[in-house]
Amino acid sequence: MKQISKVIGLSLLAATLGLAGCGQEEQTIEVDTAKIVKADVFTVTLGSVPLTAVVPGAVVPDQKAQIASRLMGYIKNLDVKVGQEVKSGDLLFSIDSGDIKSQISQANSGYQQALAALKDARLDYNRFTKLYKEDSVSKQQYDKIKLQFSVAQENLASAKSGLDQAKAQLNYANVKAPFDGVIVEKMAVAGSLAAPGNPIVIIENLKSLSVQTQVSADLYAVLRLGDSAEVLVDGISTPFVGTIYTLVSAADPKTRTHTVKLSLPNVNDVNSGTFARVSFKRGERQTMMLPVSAVLNRAGIEGVFVVENGRAFFNMVRTGIVIGDMVEIQSGLALGEQVVVNNNQEMLNGDLIESANTKNAAEGA
Repeated sequence: MKQISKVIGLSLLAATLGLAGCGQEEQTIEVDTAKIVKADVFTVTLGSVPLTAVVPGAVVPDQKAQIASRLMGYIKNLDVKVGQEVKSGDLLFSIDSGDIKSQISQANSGYQQALAALKDARLDYNRFTKLYKEDSVSKQQYDKIKLQFSVAQENLASAKSGLDQAKAQLNYANVKAPFDGVIVEKMAVAGSLAAPGNPIVIIENLKSLSVQTQVSADLYAVLRLGDSAEVLVDGISTPFVGTIYTLVSAADPKTRTHTVKLSLPNVNDVNSGTFARVSFKRGERQTMMLPVSAVLNRAGIEGVFVVENGRAFFNMVRTGIVIGDMVEIQSGLALGEQVVVNNNQEMLNGDLIESANTKNAAEGA
């Protein structure tokens, strides 16, 4: 019996020690490890976002010329290359001038003959005028000589015109660039036969460019000359602001669309034919906007830190378009919530936010 009592006593002692140990674990105090972060906050409000219609377009030159010869002849000195820049007045190519020089020689010969004939006719006219005054010749004879003198004058004028025209043709033998530009296409080679109206080279002015696009009838109805639109050109990250300067009222019978042209500022490294996207403004809509700096990407999830009771908590959001330094928030926030907008890269959930403008916002409320 004494052994049983001893065993029971030891068991009670062990149980008592165990309960005492449990009591010590329950008394463990949790330590707050949140840090204090100085940051600005922004109250979520409504902002305006433009309603846009995006249509495809292409960059086109304001100046484009198909250079052809006014003369029939063989091409020579066609040394320009595709992509070569040329200045106004630079020689593009020449036409063999052998035939033209022959025409000039022939026209000059006719001019000299007409000049000699006029000289003889003038002498006869002067002599018969004197004789007519002395009544030595009849009026019929005088009128005949006078008519011959007039015909000789007209023949000389005609010969002079022919000579000038032949000499002018020689100027057309050397074809020069009409404006500063770039050779974009060669359609012949030296030795080919040139004919009037058949292009030899095509030149474009790449310093003066526009964007041409086709728009639907409903969009065309709201566009006006002078309206601005955002133009994004392939290969250039920064969009341009284009101004509408041409609105073609006649619709394309196949596509039922209207042609619209927008001027572009002076740009470099942009070629004609480059694909472009044109965003036309069609009004505005109200939506929540936040500074871009407020949005973070944590583990592939976009979100912001919302301030609640002085502490920051990460909240997932869905963003929309970016306008300047503001971004649209499509979901994940409510109007009036306060969001951290800076010094948030290393921020963690539960961090304490110390911000002067939070206090001012509370006072204003």
